[in-house]
Amino acid sequence: MNSEKEMMKRQLDLSVPSAFDYILTTLISMVDVFAISFLGSEAVAAIGAMTSVIFFYNLIIKSIQVSNNVIVAREIGKNNLNEMKISTGNAVFLTIIAQIICILIILIFGNSLPRLFKVSHICLTYLYIRLVGSIPYAITFIITGHERTNGRSRQMLYIRVLSLVLNIVLDYYAIKLNYGVAGVAWATVIIEFINMILVMISANKTIQYKYNKISILNIIHLAKHAIMDRIFDRGGKLILDIILSRLGTFQYAAHVILNQIEAFANDFCYGFGIGITNNVGIALGKKGRGGELQMIQKVINKIINYLTIIVPSMILLTSILLLPILLKEPQTLNIAYELLPFVVIYAILMPIKYKYSSIMEGMKEFKFIAHLSFLVNTIKIVLAYILSKYIGVKGVWLTFIIIYSFTSVILKNKIIKSKIFDI
Repeated sequence: MNSEKEMMKRQLDLSVPSAFDYILTTLISMVDVFAISFLGSEAVAAIGAMTSVIFFYNLIIKSIQVSNNVIVAREIGKNNLNEMKISTGNAVFLTIIAQIICILIILIFGNSLPRLFKVSHICLTYLYIRLVGSIPYAITFIITGHERTNGRSRQMLYIRVLSLVLNIVLDYYAIKLNYGVAGVAWATVIIEFINMILVMISANKTIQYKYNKISILNIIHLAKHAIMDRIFDRGGKLILDIILSRLGTFQYAAHVILNQIEAFANDFCYGFGIGITNNVGIALGKKGRGGELQMIQKVINKIINYLTIIVPSMILLTSILLLPILLKEPQTLNIAYELLPFVVIYAILMPIKYKYSSIMEGMKEFKFIAHLSFLVNTIKIVLAYILSKYIGVKGVWLTFIIIYSFTSVILKNKIIKSKIFDI
């Protein structure tokens, strides 16, 4: 890589399509919640709770994806393209098995969820229908990660845009024709099958679906730590949702809508971070990488400085525009406005936290990240529970701010000690 300008271009080519792909993935879920918001706060709370459950049972595939991405990036750096193809094929096999196990667990324990979250039983209608599309979603997720790492982010982005447009149309008619929650859920399932077919066709020549024991073991070696990280992270959010659901319908509904808006920006940062992870992974797979790593560091710092302004501004503007539309009851709307400053501050910290965590993943430091995740999520649950007792849902968002600050400091110190980056 000859110049900072060329490195900036490579980083943006990896990160920007990936970030927008994750935004569009989140938007598909947001469209469901927003469509259901026309049915009232009770429906929003019920579906919001199940969205949290869906995120939780999808944590394994996200762990497999990020682990496979790092392996693929290293193989690209070494120019081992055949190994790259085989790795992703085996990642698809692993994720199908993982989703089958998750589906069985949900079916066994699903009936207890309305009581656990204190929401309407309509939540189960939404959840059980969404399970139908969980395996297509998982396959799509692994393949899109592979294609982005391969430099085919734009193709994946075009497919996601098409899916979003179709989902909006189908959700609109589901509500208009009074199919309610079930209609919205089936619309998303249809989109997940369409996504799977399109990405499999697109990636047909870059993936080999051939069982390979070594590839399986390599993915599991990394993924086991990534899974623990995401279990602690998603498990912590699941417990927090249970705590929040007990604060009352209005507070929980306000949190659900703001959480969806925040997820929009959070997934943008996560997707952008995937590009950072891939770039770091490719560089670490090469020989004579010192100068390139320093250039990557300089470019990343410059980009993140801009994102700390762009991301909170994006959340603030989106919230101002959407909250009056999506929250029908004045009491719920007022609670959301009171929470908004906390959400914006939290958004300032997002790009910083993802910068450090993405670099750590590119360095294959999954074990350290998993241990840190256990620590911070334990603190988060305890602190959020205590603060929510005194200041309600505000206490949970204040906890988010504290935890992101704490995590960023620890990750930064670990990166500096590695002596690979002096960030």
